[in-house]
Amino acid sequence: MESAQWPGEHFGHREHVRLAWLYLRRHGPAEGYERIRGTIQRYATALGAPGKYHETVTRAWSAHVYRALKETPELEPFSAFQEAHPGLRDSKLLSHHYRKETLDAEGARREWVAPDVSPLPAFP
Repeated sequence: MESAQWPGEHFGHREHVRLAWLYLRRHGPAEGYERIRGTIQRYATALGAPGKYHETVTRAWSAHVYRALKETPELEPFSAFQEAHPGLRDSKLLSHHYRKETLDAEGARREWVAPDVSPLPAFP
């Protein structure tokens, strides 16, 4: 993933969650989040789609993964973590926090936008 060699069609929701799990677990919330952002941005650029990166979605999902990590920090491998937190499999989870129009807005893609339906889990 970091070398941008992963085929785009194989980098779906599960892989995004796994990337967040790896970085947040290994580096903590601040550095982990910066690594998540940078890796996804570079990957999207390497695929020829730099505009595909979505800041609000990335941060919101990071908040959910971080909350789950705090609940079960010892769980390995990723499959066990995912099994313990089945809600993270739901790619529509953010609809509990945001209206579709909010996430579809270009501003939410470029920079962080706070939830407009319900709060996200705390994330430093």
